[in-house]
Amino acid sequence: NDDSIIEPPGVAPEVISYSDVDSQMGEFARNVELNERILQRLQQYELMLLDAANLPALLDVLLLETSKHFSIESVNLRLYDHDGQLAELMPSDLRYPNLELERDSFDMQQLYGATPRVEILQASDSRTASIGGISEGAGSVVLLPLIREGLLVGSFHWSATSSEPFTSEVEVEFINHLAAIIAICLENCANAERLSLLSLLDPLTRLSNQRALDLELRKEISRSQRNQKPLTVLLIEVDGLKDIADNYGHLAADFTLKAIAGHIPEMLRSTDHLARCAPARFALLLPACSEAKGQEIAERIRSETEFIEIDDARGANLFASLSIGLVSWSSQNYPAINMEQLAGQVQTTVQQGLRRASSSGGNRVTVARLTTMLV
Repeated sequence: NDDSIIEPPGVAPEVISYSDVDSQMGEFARNVELNERILQRLQQYELMLLDAANLPALLDVLLLETSKHFSIESVNLRLYDHDGQLAELMPSDLRYPNLELERDSFDMQQLYGATPRVEILQASDSRTASIGGISEGAGSVVLLPLIREGLLVGSFHWSATSSEPFTSEVEVEFINHLAAIIAICLENCANAERLSLLSLLDPLTRLSNQRALDLELRKEISRSQRNQKPLTVLLIEVDGLKDIADNYGHLAADFTLKAIAGHIPEMLRSTDHLARCAPARFALLLPACSEAKGQEIAERIRSETEFIEIDDARGANLFASLSIGLVSWSSQNYPAINMEQLAGQVQTTVQQGLRRASSSGGNRVTVARLTTMLV
């Protein structure tokens, strides 16, 4: 019995080269390692997106961190804002040259086909001409469509020097995933900002409420101390609002409050802050405003409001007067360390001024002064 393998006639035995196997295994291992690094980088970026607690933080990640994280030249973000709500949610001091809010989504739609998907365009592609913020040396532009409920709500553009910045299927697949995550994060942050905004608004007058006033007062005190400029606070009460409600109804009282809330801002600067802090009271923060200037503003508000005819929508013309308390603070005259305690003391003092104005017959301005600083 011969157990040896006899090759069929005319068939050469297959020769296996172990060096070829080693080379293939090495290439496979390198690809696995490369894919792991790619996934790790993309997952880190995804965590950065998910960790963004609010809209400004998310925009920082998208518009400032993306190019550094992926070593690309520049980014540009377009968001569809047909009703201007996104613009209203943006903090006034938030400025990004690479962010565009568009009332019409037509130009965005033109970048994609019928079914928007991640695309990598060569710099010579005619579509890149309509994308702002692309660096001059760009070899390609990556388009990330941001889609929610089947609608294109934004377009995120990455500009890279390489003509093939993302070549592997793994990268392209994960970037598609990132586009979906970005769209969700933008929607969630915008919704959170809307809820936060609503929680800081008085529903009747649409002015800031007491909570927003407390936050703004602390912010203005800190700014006043940094800039070495005085801060003046007015506390304004509508005289006899209860009598208006008793004699003409609560609807008439609401009309009175809304009329005053609409009239006072016409006399203010854009940096001044008006809030409704009680049923018949408003508070007004006047940054970079001395006591003397604050008195002038308070007297103007008081005198002009006195002659406003308020239509209660039932044929009656109502009139209202104001009692105003005033306090002014400057770090030069009253140095302070505990800003929280100072804010409370400012509010207590201006309330004293208002009480004196009201108890003296109303329709007047009374100045109260910080005499003993305990901060």
